[in-house]
Amino acid sequence: MKVSATTLPRAKTTKGQEDIASDGLTGQIWEKHVFVCTSGDWCATVDGDGLGVHGRLKKLVGEAGLKDRVRVNHSGCLDQCGYGPMMVVYPEGVWYHGVQPEDVNEIVREHLVGGQPVARLVYRNKPGKNKLPRDDQKRPIKE
Repeated sequence: MKVSATTLPRAKTTKGQEDIASDGLTGQIWEKHVFVCTSGDWCATVDGDGLGVHGRLKKLVGEAGLKDRVRVNHSGCLDQCGYGPMMVVYPEGVWYHGVQPEDVNEIVREHLVGGQPVARLVYRNKPGKNKLPRDDQKRPIKE
């Protein structure tokens, strides 16, 4: 008999997680996956400290005991230059902008642990690329 994912017995998990097959396999490896833009110059160094945000986030996720549930990754450009440092949390698809290392405690506590996005940092914009033009000093020109 050929076994497929749809024929495997399923075990229920906690609210918000995908069912896990009786063999322990799942399609959802991480409860949350966080990407922090650390690519290029803008998010990483000019518009803030994207590298510092990433490092602090990894540290605090570990300290909160979330290392087996929350994955933190560097990302390439998220095509929202001028609004950064940028980060996005999946599977919710919550985007954050202007994140500074001192904001990370609140994001971990409220969103990654508590399940509530940090409203003051939530980013909303039109779909697609939303890169701001720059002035002579390379500062973003807000519309």
